[in-house]
Amino acid sequence: MELRRSTKFHCILRKSTIIKLCLLLLIPFSLLFDYAYSHNPIWWENFYSRGINKKVIEFLSQTVGVFSCSVFELLVLLFTIFLGCYTLYTIYNTIKHYKQFYIVLGRYFLNIAVMFAIILSSFELLWGLNYKRPQFGIGHGLIVGTYTVEELGMLYSYLLKRAGLVREILNKDENGIVEMYGDYENIFARAHFGYNALEGPFPELNGDYGRVKPFGVSEFLNYAFITGMYSPFTGEPNVNIAIPNMYIPSTTCHEMAHQRGYGFEDQCNFIAFITCERHPDPDFQYSGYLLAISYMSNALAAADFELLKSLNDDMPDGVKKDLDFGNAFWDQYRGETQEIADSVNNAFLKSNGVHSGTRSYGKVVDLLLAYYDKYFDNIWSKNT
Repeated sequence: MELRRSTKFHCILRKSTIIKLCLLLLIPFSLLFDYAYSHNPIWWENFYSRGINKKVIEFLSQTVGVFSCSVFELLVLLFTIFLGCYTLYTIYNTIKHYKQFYIVLGRYFLNIAVMFAIILSSFELLWGLNYKRPQFGIGHGLIVGTYTVEELGMLYSYLLKRAGLVREILNKDENGIVEMYGDYENIFARAHFGYNALEGPFPELNGDYGRVKPFGVSEFLNYAFITGMYSPFTGEPNVNIAIPNMYIPSTTCHEMAHQRGYGFEDQCNFIAFITCERHPDPDFQYSGYLLAISYMSNALAAADFELLKSLNDDMPDGVKKDLDFGNAFWDQYRGETQEIADSVNNAFLKSNGVHSGTRSYGKVVDLLLAYYDKYFDNIWSKNT
C-alpha cells in the first residue's frame, strides 16, 4: 500500500514538473509575437494596439477603477510578501532536508522561473508589444526632421513666453509658487479633457478608460525619482502625489499616454505636452509648458550653451521662480537610491528595444519641433 502511494505521489510530482517546464515556453511564445509586430508594425498596430489590446486595457482599467486605491501597488506588496515567505520556507526546508537539498532548491528555482515566465509573457501580451508600435503621429504627417540650433532657440523662447502668459492668470501660494486648481484628485478628474480635445486630429488617443490612481508610497518614490508608473497588469496609470503640484497634471497625462498603448517615454512625454497644451484649463497648460521647457533647455545646453544663457535672460521671473523651486525640491532626494533606480530603468528600456536607454527621454524635443513645424508653421518667422 505504501509503495503504491509513493509511486502515485512521484507520478503526480513528475506531471507537475512537466507542466511547469511547458509553462517556460511562454517566454519564447510571447517573444514570437514581439518579433512578428516588429516586422509588420502597421498591421499589428491596427489589429493589436488599436484593436484587441485597447479593448483589454479599457476593460481592465474600468474593472479595477471601482477601487480608489492602486490595485497594482497592492499586488506588488502581496507578491513581495509571498516571495519573501516562500524564500524563507525554502531555506527552512533546505536545512531540514539537507541530504536532498538539491531537490528542494531545484523545485524553488523552477517555480521562480515559472513565475517569471508568466509575468513576462503577461506583460508582453497585455501591453509590452506596444514598444514595437510606430511613432505616434506619423500617420498624420508628424515627421521628425532636422532643425537648426536657431530654430531650437526660437521654440524655446516661444515656450517661455507662453508659459509666462499662462502663469499670470494662475494663483500663487504665500511663497510666490504657482498653484494648480485643486488637489491631486481634482487634477486626476480633469485630465481627460486634454485627451478629449485631441480626439479630432489624433483619434488614436480616444477611449473609455478607468481612473488614475495615487501611489500610497509616493514619498518613498521621490528618492528613486519616480513620478509615475503605468501597470499593464491592471490598466492603471499610477501617479506620485508627493511631487510639487505643478508637475502632477503633465505626469498624469504622461501615464495616461501609456494607458493608451504607447511605450516609449519620449512619445509619452510629447503626448503629455500636447494634451496639456490643448487642455481647457490653464493649470494643465502651464504644467505642460514646464515639461517642454525642461527638455528644450537640456537640448539647448548640449547644442549651444551660450544661446541658452542668452534666452534665459528673458525668462519670465515667475517661471524662473517655479523652476528653481522644482530643482530645489529634487535636489533634496538625490543620492544612491536614485542612481540605482536610473540603472534599473535604463536596463528595462534597453530590454524593450529602446537602445539609448534613459537618454531616449531627450528625443521628445524632436517631436516638439516637428509638432510646431506642422501645426504652428509661423513660429519660425514670427516668434510671439
